[in-house]
Amino acid sequence: MAKYQLPVDKQSVARELKVNLGPDATSRQNGSVGGSMVKKTFEFVSGQANKR
Repeated sequence: MAKYQLPVDKQSVARELKVNLGPDATSRQNGSVGGSMVKKTFEFVSGQANKR
């Protein structure tokens, strides 16, 4: 079980980027999914901070 609930999930980001995750995905594709997840998480956190 995850310690925190992230505002994004890997599968939805992969669908947005049209990346098929799995053993045949390149490290570049996997990296783009991870990078997009980080970007969306920071946007979410900064949005929450602005509400305070």
